[in-house]
Amino acid sequence: MTRANWITATVLLAATPLAAQQGPVGRTAVVVEAYSFDAGLDLGDVIQLTVPVGVSIPLHRFVDFSVAGGFTTVHILPSDDSDDLSVSGALDTELRLSWQAVPGNLIVFVNGAIPTGVDAVDQEDLSVVSILASDLIGFTANTLGTGGNLGFGFAGAVPLGRWAFGLGGTFREPLSYNPVAGQPETLKPGREIRLRGGLEGPLGARSYMRLAGIAAFRAKDEVAEATANGVGNRYMGYLSIDQGVANATVTLYLFDVFRSDPRVEETALGAALLPRSNLLATGARFAIPLGASTTFVPRVEFRNSWAAADTADAALENVGRTFRVGADLRQMVGQHFGLVLQGGALFGSVQQLGGIPTGTDVDVRGFRGGLHFEVYR
Repeated sequence: MTRANWITATVLLAATPLAAQQGPVGRTAVVVEAYSFDAGLDLGDVIQLTVPVGVSIPLHRFVDFSVAGGFTTVHILPSDDSDDLSVSGALDTELRLSWQAVPGNLIVFVNGAIPTGVDAVDQEDLSVVSILASDLIGFTANTLGTGGNLGFGFAGAVPLGRWAFGLGGTFREPLSYNPVAGQPETLKPGREIRLRGGLEGPLGARSYMRLAGIAAFRAKDEVAEATANGVGNRYMGYLSIDQGVANATVTLYLFDVFRSDPRVEETALGAALLPRSNLLATGARFAIPLGASTTFVPRVEFRNSWAAADTADAALENVGRTFRVGADLRQMVGQHFGLVLQGGALFGSVQQLGGIPTGTDVDVRGFRGGLHFEVYR
């Protein structure tokens, strides 16, 4: 899942009235994306194939269990004469057990991740990890693997007339692992607390608004059992408005991610290029019914990113902007099977993908295509 989609799903969970799952749901997809960078970053072409898999199963009327994982392979063709880079393997397996403590109003859950992903890479492949983390590109699988984690949380919703107010929180304790193959240094990401709030409801007969925010507080990491860098605190906001137009629906949205705490230090993964930064994105979707079971959804999104040049209290500088256009074709097949054919293109410019301004824009262009499947009981 891209970071933008993850933000959207997370904040809406805190603002949407809660309902019990009716039956098992299985999901999978095949997603291919390829991006080309002009001279300046020595990247050349970056190609990723991702196959996510997920299953949600109701264990009881008010108890649900879900598991998600998958596979990804990343291939980099440098623009210079250096060797190609390639990393492949499973993704971490994420588990979640949720209980509707107050049906329709409060869910409590425990979750975790089993480190089935590629948690250790060779020194020469570290650049692959840095590229995937780019918010401007938004790769389908933006991490290869970790040491796993354990957590718990809650999500609640309270009706306010025709509106609903949502509030949620999570705690996550990451586990330590060796991120660089053949090196003894361990990395333990800092524990994280997230607080979420949201409000949603109708603006008119055919208009609907969602507004939500997240504050994520994360402790510093530990490298070789010594306190080191961290990703800092992050603050995220999301706003969307749905508007009915004839028999279609237009959705306009805006989200912002701000990292307040700069970190540019050496870690077991090499240089941790995590300066104070801000990502702003806006986009639109237009859902057009083509029949009782077919929907065509053209979409467009613009992203702009700023970052500080170092850990000093410096002004943020622009580090790139991207523009993505595409469309989904959604098709229900009977009552138990659905598929989505997805395609789109991206173009724009970036600077150093770690987030540090270099002063030179590098053009990037590429595409994403995928076929998503969903099976219901």
